[in-house]
Amino acid sequence: MKISAPVVLILLLYFLSIACEYQGQSSSSEKPHYETPSLVVGIIIDQMRPDYVYRYWDHYGDDGFKRFVNEGFIFRNAHFRHLQTATGPGHAASLTGATPSIHGLIGNSFYIRELDRTVNVIEDIDSRYIGVGSFADYDGEKSPNNMLTTTVGDELHLHTGERSKTIGISRKDRGAILPAGHTGDAYWYERASGNFITSSYYRDLLPDWLIEFNNLDLSQEYLKQTWNPLLPIEKYVESRPDDSPYERPFSGMDTPTFPINLSYLVDSHDHGPELLLGTPFLDKILLELGKAAIEGEKLGRRGVPDILSISLSAADRIGHMFGPASKQLQDYYIRLDRYIADFLSYLDQEFGMENILIYLTSDHGAVYNSQYLSDLGVPTGHDGLDIGVNRYIQEKIQAFLKDKYGVNILLTYSNQNIYLDHDLIYNNELDLEQIRKEIKRFSLTLKPVGGALTADVLNRSEFTEGIRAKAMYGYHQKRSGDVVVWLNPQTVGGTGGVGTTHGSPWTYDTHAPLIFFGYDIQRGESNERVHVSDIASTLSVFLNSPFPSGNIGNPMNDYINK
Repeated sequence: MKISAPVVLILLLYFLSIACEYQGQSSSSEKPHYETPSLVVGIIIDQMRPDYVYRYWDHYGDDGFKRFVNEGFIFRNAHFRHLQTATGPGHAASLTGATPSIHGLIGNSFYIRELDRTVNVIEDIDSRYIGVGSFADYDGEKSPNNMLTTTVGDELHLHTGERSKTIGISRKDRGAILPAGHTGDAYWYERASGNFITSSYYRDLLPDWLIEFNNLDLSQEYLKQTWNPLLPIEKYVESRPDDSPYERPFSGMDTPTFPINLSYLVDSHDHGPELLLGTPFLDKILLELGKAAIEGEKLGRRGVPDILSISLSAADRIGHMFGPASKQLQDYYIRLDRYIADFLSYLDQEFGMENILIYLTSDHGAVYNSQYLSDLGVPTGHDGLDIGVNRYIQEKIQAFLKDKYGVNILLTYSNQNIYLDHDLIYNNELDLEQIRKEIKRFSLTLKPVGGALTADVLNRSEFTEGIRAKAMYGYHQKRSGDVVVWLNPQTVGGTGGVGTTHGSPWTYDTHAPLIFFGYDIQRGESNERVHVSDIASTLSVFLNSPFPSGNIGNPMNDYINK
């Protein structure tokens, strides 16, 4: 069938108009590929479970968490890949794009055979504290040297000819240091003085802007306050009664209840600035410090993109003390919602949200108190134990090995890793691989233990899903033990007691909030399974920067770009 020339002309004009219209829409709504955000802001809320976004929804204002959800892109099925869900590996995940099997941070602390002792995840004997004055939080010097890979900030620093900056701030030293990477700067709260300090790894003196911030002495202002519920406590129907046997009170208080009179605890029980660690007020100070860092370092205003990582760690201390079902944790998130709204308003005014990229996530989740769950009829591995689970496992394995071989070949049980004395085993002409197999079989007879894998299996195997894959991603050939174990669901290393903790491969610990907001982010949500370690490559794509050296994550830009 022939088509006349006029018809062809009409069709050509029609398709040309559609193409022009599409091109116009694209150019107006999408950023050119060569553009990057002026500033990337990472907000890591320590121990935040993703259900907190919706559990307290009715108490939030419109400009904090609701703004993230309503204007940003939320991944509702984001998880950590690794087994040992703790602050160190959790903070490393988002900006290295790697797992402990690669970056080497297998826990908040881990045993080093060459030193014959446990080291802190950020321990560095060649560094010293900067800014402590006459005070000191003496628990070892700090740097990122134990982290074996680069971060997004490290690669961006190299990519821009060392012009881009990365700043990490937190209440916790590791919460500031690990996101800051090897080429950034990190500042954290020193609990004896209430000041923010750093390490000689980064600089010899505190910057002027931080000295000015410390001189404001904000910690002392908040120590004069009483922590009361922000809203009428009877409205906090999403949490258990305030006076709960599953919670741990502040030292100096008889019950874990409101009000918490900080001034009284300081005056009568010799508390100092460390008291703020378990209150919402410290995270308010941190967000103010974030503003000061932006101003003092001129972040996002120097012609190259910068990164600011803010780790809000009060949530972790409050969670450990009171647990996910507490009135205190609920009030913390209601307050944090207001603090975040104020911080977003500041960023809006200073940059315009279309020029900056924000991501919100956590470093791990948390389990409900094990005794509370047991009382509700939920199974835990603590039933019938008079001592903590970790101690129980170590004593049982030690007795098993001594009875079988006549010598104590167990070095330690640390961070869910069983370390054996290789020299003693070889000197007694014992079979290391066979011993590992026997320990695995024996450990599975212990009620708290949910599973185990030997180093030999982990070295030879590739797991693609499930708990065994998490064990693989958490296993580092030079730093992990001879046998890796994990506990049953709802089982923690202690006795159950009060408060809560984390560290397991189960959903309540691995499931993390993940929201992208600002810049070129479309509003939406996805239930696809993604990982916190996917954040690094996603940011690298936005920044047109190389991926971190150990990255195994996948960019999520196809989901979230307009």
